[in-house]
Amino acid sequence: MDELFNSTFQYILFTFYGIAALTAVLFYDKYKHTVLKYFVWILIYNLINEFSAKYVYYWFGTNAIMYNVYNTIYFLYFFYVFWNFIKSKTYKRWIVYSVILFLAVTVVNVITINAFYESLLYSYIAGACLIIICIILYYIEILSDSRVLHIKEDLLFWISIGLLLFYVGYIPIKISRSFFTTNMDFFVTLYNVQRALIIVMNSCFIIGFVWTKKK
Repeated sequence: MDELFNSTFQYILFTFYGIAALTAVLFYDKYKHTVLKYFVWILIYNLINEFSAKYVYYWFGTNAIMYNVYNTIYFLYFFYVFWNFIKSKTYKRWIVYSVILFLAVTVVNVITINAFYESLLYSYIAGACLIIICIILYYIEILSDSRVLHIKEDLLFWISIGLLLFYVGYIPIKISRSFFTTNMDFFVTLYNVQRALIIVMNSCFIIGFVWTKKK
């Protein structure tokens, strides 16, 4: 029964990955003139990465390097996105400092572990926390100018909601799973919550692609 549930949940997850990538392609014309035009490739990359990761794990006993590379690219891309969308010079400078901090933590993390076999935990936590800060800066700025009047039609608004909900929920899971969880049942519960958060995040992406107005 548990195996059936796990398999069904996994298929649902891949379905949401696929729908998010497909809607990004179908509605590409809406945002092709913004820096979000590269997001479609991030989603396609993610879909391929997730699909192939289980086979890589089966063949080599690990797929950590795939996620380490993907997460690094993912975080750097969104630092770039928020830096471009935010107008405040002070906020832009903070984002540059965030990138420097993230890269420093990543380099240290790579030096101290074998990144081919182990997750870059500290790099991931640093990246996720710093992206949350970027999202907050973005919200502060758009709430103080005319963009707030059309916020529901802004693609980045929906993407940032998805990212915020995911990272706020997943950071504690990532830490708990790495340092505190020894009970297998609890581990499985955390994994299912993680997958639910991924579905919520991709649902926000999908809504954004459909609802957003052409830029």
